[in-house]
Amino acid sequence: MNKPTDKPERRYILFDGDVDALWIENMNSVMDDNKLLTLANGERIRLQTPVCALLFEVGVLEYASPATVSRAGMVYVDPKNLGYQPFLGQMGEQKKTRT
Repeated sequence: MNKPTDKPERRYILFDGDVDALWIENMNSVMDDNKLLTLANGERIRLQTPVCALLFEVGVLEYASPATVSRAGMVYVDPKNLGYQPFLGQMGEQKKTRT
């Protein structure tokens, strides 16, 4: 997935779940300018940019340090805007304004 390629397709590595201080601090080096992940055995893996990006889908940032938060862009989605109900409501409102 992170292998260099001739195609300019965008790829994402998705982390879905709560942030754990034990593993997220190790991700800081791959999230900063050098884009280099250093493993416990000393092996280094470079994130192929701009083709590959990291995406974290979390419920809370309680255990994320300021260093981690400062390296990421944040998008907040209010729970009331999740699901299909907001879209149905919007479609109904648009239909009312057209008629």
